[in-house]
Amino acid sequence: MLSSLTQIQLLIITAIFMALSLAGIAVAIWSSLKKNTVMSRRLSGVSKQDADFIPNSTAATPDMIASFGRHLTLPGPEEISKIRFKLSQAGFYEAKSIPMFYGASVVALLLPVFGLLAFWGIYGSQLPAEKLVLVAVTFIALGLFAPSIYLRGRIKKRQMQAREGFPDMMDLLLACIEAGLGLDAALSVVAKELGKRFPVIQINLDLLNLELMAGRTRPEAFKNFAERLGLEEAKSLNIMLKQSEEMGSSLGAALRTFSEEMRTKRMLRAEEKAMALPAKMTIPLIVFIFPTILLMMFLPAAARLTDAFV
Repeated sequence: MLSSLTQIQLLIITAIFMALSLAGIAVAIWSSLKKNTVMSRRLSGVSKQDADFIPNSTAATPDMIASFGRHLTLPGPEEISKIRFKLSQAGFYEAKSIPMFYGASVVALLLPVFGLLAFWGIYGSQLPAEKLVLVAVTFIALGLFAPSIYLRGRIKKRQMQAREGFPDMMDLLLACIEAGLGLDAALSVVAKELGKRFPVIQINLDLLNLELMAGRTRPEAFKNFAERLGLEEAKSLNIMLKQSEEMGSSLGAALRTFSEEMRTKRMLRAEEKAMALPAKMTIPLIVFIFPTILLMMFLPAAARLTDAFV
């Protein structure tokens, strides 16, 4: 049946499908935005006439995606808690992060489908069915896993930044404790000092201070801090502070020992990278430099042999 259709007919069918899909998405987004606008106006006590003079802040794309995601069928509380934890590790702390994530997942799944329809309308008559199925599966897989892959990459990048700045955080924390500050005040000072170089640590320290100010116990707050960072060093810090508080030992001495251990680990990581450099340089040497050296060595001899026999 597909072979009997001309390319123009395929383009017309593709355009109809894309127009219907885009219209359905536009209606869904418009209805969700309208519902949120009416609800917000009622809660704030603003009349419809006064609301016409208020600028529409939901016109931005992230807010539209978040509003669209709020009207999707979300999973259970356990799955939402897991997604919220991953989003906090990736640096998304807003309340709209979860609906925005699910809305972006749906958009990322639909956009490749539109691309597939356009591809099928233009090149469908020239490609066999096997290749079309392969392209469809590839596009759908990309749209399905792209948000999760982006989230994991962002989490890994933030963990690397936090691991790089953790020894400096411990040195500053030790200096503040030995200067006579309390632990809560020292954490605030460290957050301010590390804000420009390591914003990941600053945000998590600010959240830690907010939890302590809200009345959460110190071990629980440091446990949440370690889980957000996802570092073994932060978990070790939590255990060390808990043991120091329970046993009544000196906090400054414990922090000094822990800080020296963190500096030693950073030096060992740097030495490990330096030791791995020769092995990483082997492939570029073999592929690029070694053939060039051979060419420089044997090219004059090859030229002389050519002149001799010619």
